[in-house]
Amino acid sequence: MLVAGMPMAFADGHASDGLTITADAVEGSTTITITGHATSSNTPVTIMVLAPNGNVVSIDQINPDSDGSFTSTIGVGGPMWKQDGVYSITAQQGSASINKSTVEVEIADGAVVPEFGTIASLVLVVAISSIVVLSAKGRLSFTPRI
Repeated sequence: MLVAGMPMAFADGHASDGLTITADAVEGSTTITITGHATSSNTPVTIMVLAPNGNVVSIDQINPDSDGSFTSTIGVGGPMWKQDGVYSITAQQGSASINKSTVEVEIADGAVVPEFGTIASLVLVVAISSIVVLSAKGRLSFTPRI
């Protein structure tokens, strides 16, 4: 598993002129920070997390600040988070569809998985292939010749 030391935005859900949310986490972290902006500061925002199999694993209700912004921290791990895969985080304010936004975060072994994992694997494969090709073409040998 690769280790990242900086926060990374994994997903960003936008609805024009409606509710918006962003999920931020550090790779390998056991917390996800949800930030967003609501259309109204008078109505609470409900945040619900669904596992890949459709089960609800976390739910939170928060009141937005006077400017409509809100933040929630979700703990990852434990028996509810045992399934690896993509978890959907949905925030909703009221019943109008413009006031609903969803982001997705990949979880493996109860921790956040980096979005660039596929790219890192591809770079590793290309690097190993290049070493093999160059050593064959350049007659580079790892055993001494007598």
